[in-house]
Amino acid sequence: MEESTYRQDKTGTIGSMTVSDTIIPELIKDLESGNINLHVPALRRLLDIILDHPGNNELLLQNKIISVMNKFAENIIQNEEYALSTTIVHLIGVRGIIEDKAILAEAATEPLIRMIHQCDEKMSKCGSKSLGELIEENEIIRHSLLSTGFAQIVLHTLSLGTQSQSSSSSSQKDLSVPIHVKNGLLDVLLKLMITAEELKAISILIPILEQLKTNGEQELKNKAKKLLNNLSAEGISASSSSSSKEKEEKIQQLLETNKQKDEEIRREREEKERFNQELLRELQERLKERQEKLKERQEKLKERQEKEKEKKRANEAESKILIVEKEKNKLNQEIAKLKEEILKLKPKPIQEGDFPIAIINSDPTDFDFADIDGKQKKITKKLKKANSVSLTQVLENGTWELEVQFSNGGETGGIGIVKDAYAIPAGVSPRDSPHKDNMAVYTGYAMSGGTVFHKGNSISGNKTFFDNQIIKAEYDSEKGTLIFFVNEVQQPVYVTGIKEKVRFIIYMYLSGATCTIRSLKKLATPTSGHVANEKTLQW
Repeated sequence: MEESTYRQDKTGTIGSMTVSDTIIPELIKDLESGNINLHVPALRRLLDIILDHPGNNELLLQNKIISVMNKFAENIIQNEEYALSTTIVHLIGVRGIIEDKAILAEAATEPLIRMIHQCDEKMSKCGSKSLGELIEENEIIRHSLLSTGFAQIVLHTLSLGTQSQSSSSSSQKDLSVPIHVKNGLLDVLLKLMITAEELKAISILIPILEQLKTNGEQELKNKAKKLLNNLSAEGISASSSSSSKEKEEKIQQLLETNKQKDEEIRREREEKERFNQELLRELQERLKERQEKLKERQEKLKERQEKEKEKKRANEAESKILIVEKEKNKLNQEIAKLKEEILKLKPKPIQEGDFPIAIINSDPTDFDFADIDGKQKKITKKLKKANSVSLTQVLENGTWELEVQFSNGGETGGIGIVKDAYAIPAGVSPRDSPHKDNMAVYTGYAMSGGTVFHKGNSISGNKTFFDNQIIKAEYDSEKGTLIFFVNEVQQPVYVTGIKEKVRFIIYMYLSGATCTIRSLKKLATPTSGHVANEKTLQW
């Protein structure tokens, strides 16, 4: 069983040097230990030491006491460790030199406000009474409550559901508040309103007080009425706090307007598509009618030719045939023209599109960018160190393709993706912690070539790529996959399970190395399929 490293001095006399050099470090070890039985004794002893050594800031900073206390305070669990650790931090904060009296006064009011919120009704009423007495006696206390957010605390508590007096607090699973807590807070507000000036900060409570006046318990109703009457007598209304609501309503109206416009555009597109389809059907019907008429004419002409062949000479029959052929050619021309019109009206398939290449340069001291022929982008590395850049284009709603070509003297770098919400710092490799949790990369020669990395996991099996080869990454947002190509050959190892917005990245190492971004495209359809020996790396 783990034992405490701290042994109490039997003499009872502790010098500052002994405290700083030996006792506090031993207590810190106990507090950082996994043995929870050591925590409370160590916190109690540390509280005694801080009480005995006022103003010794070096003692606090040297041993990083505040950060150790945060370990217990951050869990917000109402136990002995939480009470002792927050008491230590409170003591340190109060002992410091604070010029602002309103902030300093908050150290006196904050514990009383917490007492009012206790489920123990007697303790709660004691806190309410004590805070009311402070308000009567001290103007600074009144100013502190009005200027440091007491009204917001009251609004938060009054907005929660009310727990009946007969209910046990331990059985309540929802965020309900005992009636005596709300009554205590309203008592403090009444005391504050009678003694303080500049009560505009309380105007935010008017809506919730109106609700209590109508729907609250009888005692709450009476107190809410008194507060509202006093505010009204002071000329304070809810209008002073309504500007933010008006802004929210305007924003909501603008959002609704945009939504309506989007709906109108969608309807117009559908109407246009419907019109084109109807026109296409009409032209097809007209074409069918003309073809039928042509067939009918041809049959009639054939009959006439047969009859005239019997009656007239061969030259007359031939002249008739020439006339028919001429009419036939004319009709064929009309048919061809109608077919051309139909082809023009048919919806064209979605074409592949090039997107402009823009790069986020997290380290200008290491990267230079240059445009090539107005479309391609060349990245040149100036320093010998691991570093990464990302493209600005967010990949969503379709299939995206990035095509690059490295020239790194054998250190061919890598290509992959990063979470859109993650900003890549300077000097980062996609394989380093914690950045590896936000990036995936496929690497070339001299860097575990042919391997795909993500979150500390790696799978080999792809071809090791070298300088001057065409490397391509294809991201499909519908399937959530990232697939790689080397010289147009699909590789078997790919990333799957991507369900968020991402961006393309490029990793490089050697100074003087270059990477040419040949294109960034959004594809109409994916070019990838299935290949032999496929392996997946989960995003």
